[in-house]
Amino acid sequence: MSISYTVGGATFAEEELAGHIVDAVKKIYSTMIFIDDIADEYPLDKPVSRFTCSISGMIGLGGAFSGMVGVHIPEEFARESTASMLGMEVDELEGDGDINDAIGEITNMLAGEIKMIFSDKGMPVCLSTPSIIAGKDYSVEVVSSGTAVVVPFSRGDHRFLATLQIEG
Repeated sequence: MSISYTVGGATFAEEELAGHIVDAVKKIYSTMIFIDDIADEYPLDKPVSRFTCSISGMIGLGGAFSGMVGVHIPEEFARESTASMLGMEVDELEGDGDINDAIGEITNMLAGEIKMIFSDKGMPVCLSTPSIIAGKDYSVEVVSSGTAVVVPFSRGDHRFLATLQIEG
């Protein structure tokens, strides 16, 4: 059964929003990170809010509605993504600064792509500055009465999530 979301007067099917997220993540990884073998595994089997040895990037959405865009990536794949994005080897990365910046930028690019979905329907959307959470064991919860579209992706043994939380 398809779930629909009404946002700012427009209705979107969950599959439509998930499809936009899949297209955006694959485009970002292909054109900006130079990794072409990202597979989507939509739909998500069960909700995920707890992460281990991961980095999460989040950007708030405001304007015609409220929401949050998130990317949750295991540390090892975050390092690989950062190195590829910067044209470096993984062992050339020093500290967490470049990794946090790269995950923030990936999240920002995804939020920009999602913003266009709503802007094309005449809904003004503003993006917040990216926030990064990293750690060995943490939980992320968006306190909202809205619902989320969560799309799992994989590359080899690495699995990561892209999320869109919306509240109309």
